[in-house]
Amino acid sequence: MRSQEQLQPRLREQASAVLQRLSSPQREALLIKCWMSHDARWFMAVAREYGLEAANRLNRTAAHAVGEVEARRIARALELPAVRTIDDWLLTQEVLLGLVGPDLVDYQVTKAGSNTFQVQVQRCFANENAVRAGISDYYECGIFARITGWADALGLGYEISPSLGKCLKVAGEECLYRFTLSFGTESGHQDSGQVRDPAADRSS
Repeated sequence: MRSQEQLQPRLREQASAVLQRLSSPQREALLIKCWMSHDARWFMAVAREYGLEAANRLNRTAAHAVGEVEARRIARALELPAVRTIDDWLLTQEVLLGLVGPDLVDYQVTKAGSNTFQVQVQRCFANENAVRAGISDYYECGIFARITGWADALGLGYEISPSLGKCLKVAGEECLYRFTLSFGTESGHQDSGQVRDPAADRSS
Protein backbone atom coordinates (compact mmCIF):
# COMPACT_ATOMS: atom_id res chain seq x y z
CA MET A 1 0.00 0.00 0.00
CA ARG A 2 1.43 3.37 -1.05
CA SER A 3 1.90 5.90 1.71
CA GLN A 4 -0.40 8.88 1.50
CA GLU A 5 1.12 12.00 -0.03
CA GLN A 6 1.71 14.84 2.39
CA LEU A 7 -0.08 17.76 0.75
CA GLN A 8 0.63 20.58 3.17
CA PRO A 9 4.08 21.67 1.88
CA ARG A 10 2.82 22.01 -1.69
CA LEU A 11 -0.37 23.73 -0.56
CA ARG A 12 1.63 26.16 1.55
CA GLU A 13 3.76 27.05 -1.46
CA GLN A 14 0.69 27.61 -3.61
CA ALA A 15 -1.00 29.68 -0.89
CA SER A 16 2.13 31.82 -0.51
CA ALA A 17 2.01 32.59 -4.22
CA VAL A 18 -1.65 33.66 -3.91
CA LEU A 19 -0.83 35.89 -0.95
CA GLN A 20 1.77 37.70 -3.02
CA ARG A 21 -1.16 39.48 -4.69
CA LEU A 22 -1.28 41.68 -1.59
CA SER A 23 1.33 44.34 -0.96
CA SER A 24 2.68 44.58 2.59
CA PRO A 25 0.48 47.63 3.41
CA GLN A 26 -2.58 45.87 1.95
CA ARG A 27 -1.90 42.74 3.96
CA GLU A 28 -1.40 44.76 7.15
CA ALA A 29 -4.63 46.72 6.60
CA LEU A 30 -6.57 43.53 5.92
CA LEU A 31 -5.28 41.86 9.09
CA ILE A 32 -6.25 44.92 11.15
CA LYS A 33 -9.77 44.91 9.66
CA CYS A 34 -10.16 41.21 10.41
CA TRP A 35 -9.02 41.74 13.99
CA MET A 36 -11.42 44.64 14.45
CA SER A 37 -14.27 42.49 13.11
CA HIS A 38 -13.41 39.89 15.73
CA ASP A 39 -13.24 42.57 18.42
CA ALA A 40 -16.74 43.88 17.65
CA ARG A 41 -18.30 40.43 17.40
CA TRP A 42 -16.65 39.26 20.62
CA PHE A 43 -18.11 42.26 22.44
CA MET A 44 -21.61 41.69 21.08
CA ALA A 45 -21.49 37.96 21.84
CA VAL A 46 -20.66 38.71 25.48
CA ALA A 47 -23.34 41.41 25.60
CA ARG A 48 -26.02 39.03 24.30
CA GLU A 49 -25.02 36.27 26.71
CA TYR A 50 -24.27 38.25 29.88
CA GLY A 51 -25.49 41.81 29.31
CA LEU A 52 -23.84 45.09 28.38
CA GLU A 53 -22.53 45.79 31.88
CA ALA A 54 -20.49 42.59 31.81
CA ALA A 55 -19.42 43.18 28.20
CA ASN A 56 -18.11 46.66 29.01
CA ARG A 57 -16.25 45.46 32.09
CA LEU A 58 -14.66 42.48 30.32
CA ASN A 59 -13.84 44.57 27.25
CA ARG A 60 -11.90 47.09 29.33
CA THR A 61 -10.12 44.32 31.22
CA ALA A 62 -9.17 42.54 28.00
CA ALA A 63 -8.12 45.77 26.25
CA HIS A 64 -5.84 46.69 29.14
CA ALA A 65 -4.30 43.21 29.26
CA VAL A 66 -3.75 43.14 25.50
CA GLY A 67 -2.12 46.56 25.75
CA GLU A 68 0.33 45.27 28.33
CA VAL A 69 1.33 42.26 26.25
CA GLU A 70 1.61 44.04 22.90
CA ALA A 71 3.60 46.99 24.30
CA ARG A 72 6.27 44.67 25.72
CA ARG A 73 6.34 42.58 22.57
CA ILE A 74 6.59 45.57 20.21
CA ALA A 75 9.16 47.34 22.38
CA ARG A 76 11.38 44.25 22.26
CA ALA A 77 10.93 43.74 18.53
CA LEU A 78 11.79 47.36 17.72
CA GLU A 79 14.40 47.65 20.49
CA LEU A 80 12.71 50.78 21.78
CA PRO A 81 14.60 52.65 24.50
CA ALA A 82 13.18 53.02 27.99
CA VAL A 83 10.57 55.77 28.39
CA ARG A 84 12.08 58.44 30.64
CA THR A 85 10.42 61.67 29.46
CA ILE A 86 7.08 62.75 28.10
CA ASP A 87 8.66 63.12 24.66
CA ASP A 88 9.84 59.50 24.85
CA TRP A 89 6.31 58.42 25.70
CA LEU A 90 4.60 60.44 22.99
CA LEU A 91 6.85 58.91 20.35
CA THR A 92 6.39 55.41 21.77
CA GLN A 93 2.62 55.90 21.88
CA GLU A 94 2.62 56.96 18.23
CA VAL A 95 4.75 53.94 17.27
CA LEU A 96 2.28 51.61 18.99
CA LEU A 97 -0.74 53.33 17.43
CA GLY A 98 0.96 53.29 14.05
CA LEU A 99 1.41 49.53 14.23
CA VAL A 100 -1.89 48.35 15.68
CA GLY A 101 -4.17 50.59 13.61
CA PRO A 102 -3.25 54.13 12.56
CA ASP A 103 -6.48 54.66 10.61
CA LEU A 104 -8.88 53.46 13.30
CA VAL A 105 -8.90 56.75 15.19
CA ASP A 106 -8.46 60.39 14.13
CA TYR A 107 -6.96 62.37 17.00
CA GLN A 108 -4.74 65.24 18.06
CA VAL A 109 -2.06 65.19 20.76
CA THR A 110 -0.86 68.30 22.59
CA LYS A 111 1.34 68.93 25.60
CA ALA A 112 -0.34 70.51 28.61
CA GLY A 113 2.61 70.69 31.01
CA SER A 114 6.05 69.21 31.63
CA ASN A 115 4.63 65.70 32.22
CA THR A 116 1.09 66.16 30.93
CA PHE A 117 -0.46 65.71 27.52
CA GLN A 118 -3.96 65.69 26.06
CA VAL A 119 -5.52 63.40 23.47
CA GLN A 120 -8.51 64.77 21.59
CA VAL A 121 -10.36 62.22 19.46
CA GLN A 122 -12.32 63.44 16.45
CA ARG A 123 -13.30 60.03 15.05
CA CYS A 124 -13.22 56.63 16.73
CA PHE A 125 -13.97 53.22 15.24
CA ALA A 126 -15.34 51.96 18.57
CA ASN A 127 -17.84 54.78 18.77
CA GLU A 128 -18.86 54.23 15.16
CA ASN A 129 -19.36 50.50 15.76
CA ALA A 130 -21.39 51.14 18.93
CA VAL A 131 -23.65 53.59 17.08
CA ARG A 132 -24.05 51.13 14.21
CA ALA A 133 -24.96 48.33 16.64
CA GLY A 134 -27.49 50.51 18.47
CA ILE A 135 -25.71 50.27 21.85
CA SER A 136 -23.97 53.63 21.94
CA ASP A 137 -25.96 54.84 24.95
CA TYR A 138 -24.44 52.03 27.02
CA TYR A 139 -20.97 51.64 25.52
CA GLU A 140 -17.94 52.34 27.74
CA CYS A 141 -14.63 53.30 26.17
CA GLY A 142 -12.08 50.52 25.79
CA ILE A 143 -9.63 52.49 23.63
CA PHE A 144 -7.93 54.29 26.49
CA ALA A 145 -7.90 51.13 28.62
CA ARG A 146 -5.56 49.71 25.97
CA ILE A 147 -3.31 52.76 26.24
CA THR A 148 -3.14 52.41 30.03
CA GLY A 149 -2.01 48.84 29.39
CA TRP A 150 0.86 50.22 27.33
CA ALA A 151 1.81 52.61 30.10
CA ASP A 152 1.72 49.89 32.77
CA ALA A 153 3.82 47.55 30.65
CA LEU A 154 6.50 50.19 30.11
CA GLY A 155 6.67 51.16 33.79
CA LEU A 156 4.95 54.54 33.67
CA GLY A 157 2.77 56.05 36.35
CA TYR A 158 -0.24 58.00 35.14
CA GLU A 159 -3.35 59.85 36.13
CA ILE A 160 -6.25 60.30 33.72
CA SER A 161 -8.90 62.99 33.64
CA PRO A 162 -11.79 62.48 33.24
CA SER A 163 -12.09 58.98 34.63
CA LEU A 164 -12.62 56.19 32.12
CA GLY A 165 -16.25 55.30 31.67
CA LYS A 166 -19.04 55.83 29.18
CA CYS A 167 -18.19 57.11 25.72
CA LEU A 168 -17.87 60.89 25.89
CA LYS A 169 -18.99 61.36 22.31
CA VAL A 170 -22.29 59.62 23.01
CA ALA A 171 -22.86 61.99 25.94
CA GLY A 172 -22.44 64.90 23.54
CA GLU A 173 -19.13 65.89 25.11
CA GLU A 174 -15.73 66.45 23.57
CA CYS A 175 -13.63 63.27 23.62
CA LEU A 176 -10.66 64.81 25.40
CA TYR A 177 -8.49 63.00 27.95
CA ARG A 178 -5.61 64.44 29.93
CA PHE A 179 -2.74 62.19 31.03
CA THR A 180 -0.19 63.16 33.67
CA LEU A 181 2.81 60.83 33.68
CA SER A 182 5.37 59.90 36.29
CA PHE A 183 8.58 58.03 35.62
CA GLY A 184 10.85 55.66 37.51
CA THR A 185 10.43 54.48 41.09
CA GLU A 186 7.50 56.78 41.83
CA SER A 187 5.44 55.29 39.03
CA GLY A 188 1.93 54.19 39.83
CA HIS A 189 -1.44 54.69 38.27
CA GLN A 190 -4.94 55.87 38.85
CA ASP A 191 -8.02 54.78 36.92
CA SER A 192 -6.87 52.02 34.62
CA GLY A 193 -9.99 50.33 35.97
CA GLN A 194 -8.52 46.92 35.34
CA VAL A 195 -8.04 43.75 37.36
CA ARG A 196 -4.54 42.50 36.75
CA ASP A 197 -4.25 38.93 35.49
CA PRO A 198 -1.07 37.20 36.75
CA ALA A 199 -1.14 34.98 33.65
CA ALA A 200 -0.73 38.00 31.38
CA ASP A 201 3.02 38.22 31.94
CA ARG A 202 3.45 34.57 30.99
CA SER A 203 1.68 35.07 27.65
CA SER A 204 4.05 37.79 26.42
